[in-house]
Amino acid sequence: MTEGDRVAVLGVRVRLGVGATVDDVRALKAWLEREEPLEDLLSKRHLSIEEQAGTAGADGRLGPDIELVLRVLGDVVTVAALTEYTARAVKTWTNNRRRLQGGDPEPQIRPLDPDGE
Repeated sequence: MTEGDRVAVLGVRVRLGVGATVDDVRALKAWLEREEPLEDLLSKRHLSIEEQAGTAGADGRLGPDIELVLRVLGDVVTVAALTEYTARAVKTWTNNRRRLQGGDPEPQIRPLDPDGE
């Protein structure tokens, strides 16, 4: 690789929709950190899960403007596999939240752009 070459950032972004709170985002993050196989990737330092300000901007949506970004740190998992693992974990968390609190935070999961956005 030559100077100036960019390495694609691999990962997925999880955003909760209307009705979600900052506590929901943090609860989901904690859930993802304990969910297999994401927990395994985290423990081996092949994955990071970060809270960050939303990238969609103020589009009139309600709820927190915080999203979770899961970044692959190495060549250990494909984006498709990470998306599948994340989607399964988010679905389970959403079902539990709905059962305990009611409502649906309408999660959105999408791959990161190659530049990490």
